[in-house]
Amino acid sequence: MKTFVIAFLCLMGTTGLLPSTGAFAQTHSQLVYTTVERQPEFPGGKAALSRYLAENIRFPSSLMRKNQNTGPVAAKFIVDKDGSVHDVRISTKPLDKKAQKGMEDFMTTIIAAIEQMPRWRPGEVKGEPVAVFYTLPIEVNMQ
Repeated sequence: MKTFVIAFLCLMGTTGLLPSTGAFAQTHSQLVYTTVERQPEFPGGKAALSRYLAENIRFPSSLMRKNQNTGPVAAKFIVDKDGSVHDVRISTKPLDKKAQKGMEDFMTTIIAAIEQMPRWRPGEVKGEPVAVFYTLPIEVNMQ
């Protein structure tokens, strides 16, 4: 228990080191922005991104058979200054135990598809490419 409390306090202490503007955050050795002058863009724009996701993400049949509503799903990742994508995380609403396995499979396919994306046009600040935290809402259409 003491270890957990100490680790929690250390984590809480580091948040005070981040700038209060919310414009960027510091990761291991790289500055990653949350607000930029020009957002990162998938090659071909939003329509191409939608096509890519539709072709590469499959909704698990176990969830489809149960007509399970996943609720809002979002992929959060970093688009690096060279346009590569990494540190993919998925956020969803909590699901009951029956749907968890299917949802884990779904999240795995989302992560794999995003990690295999072609390079994006990176975000920019003052005309220079920068790494950006990006949140991508994923719409589930079971038709």
